[in-house]
Amino acid sequence: MVRVTDDGADKRIFPRAPVLLKVEYAHAAQFLADYTENISEGGVFIITDEHYKKGDRLDFAVSFPGLLDAIKVRGEVMWRRESRAPGEPAGVGVRFLLEESPDRASLIELVGRLNRRGRPGEPVAGPVVFRVLLVEDNVVVRDMLRYGIQKLSGRSDFPASQLEVVEADNGREALEQLKRGPYHLVVVDLYMPIMDGGQLIEHIRGTPGLAGVPVLVVSSGGREGRVMAMQSGADVYLDKPIKLKQMMETIETLLAIGHTPRAR
Repeated sequence: MVRVTDDGADKRIFPRAPVLLKVEYAHAAQFLADYTENISEGGVFIITDEHYKKGDRLDFAVSFPGLLDAIKVRGEVMWRRESRAPGEPAGVGVRFLLEESPDRASLIELVGRLNRRGRPGEPVAGPVVFRVLLVEDNVVVRDMLRYGIQKLSGRSDFPASQLEVVEADNGREALEQLKRGPYHLVVVDLYMPIMDGGQLIEHIRGTPGLAGVPVLVVSSGGREGRVMAMQSGADVYLDKPIKLKQMMETIETLLAIGHTPRAR
């Protein structure tokens, strides 16, 4: 969390961990999920277009599809950031109300493990394969993700066997790959030839044995694309330009602190 002083300077009260987690609101009329930019012992920054005001109380859950089960939290909006650049979307800083949070113990444990990660003597989880199906007809985007995986695989605290990425050019190819599964996460663009992302997600959700596979949509459709993706059954929607690095580092972090993937 941030404390803003009289001179406008930001002073961090708690160390932040940069993680991208899904945010679902308990009583919101909307069905659209937001996501976090970072989290600390004191609170979280949530990327959202909703105009929450300072003092608003929020009941929500944070999770990561296929890796982290939902942790229910209550918080209070402390400040809002407007969008100033493509890489700095709008959002709100939320202070945790720990005594009122249903999953207080799980939240404290998660944040503690995130903050301890990388310290001398901190145990690192053993190799666990996490399989990602990347469905994207843009070769540049696929290359970006592959490059990110290769960088992560070269780090001493992240064994190379932990992340495996399989690529598909369109939804039809993706369905063939899913039959050969299992996969822990599907990352898909909305706009593709032959079978688009929305059709692919509907097929996944309507197919026994595949319906529970987590789906993360990365696209350039704006709010219209976001609505389409979530109505089709996506778990998380990210606009391009995308935070591939943060997404992959979140997967890496959750694996490294001992979260076991669930393949479906």
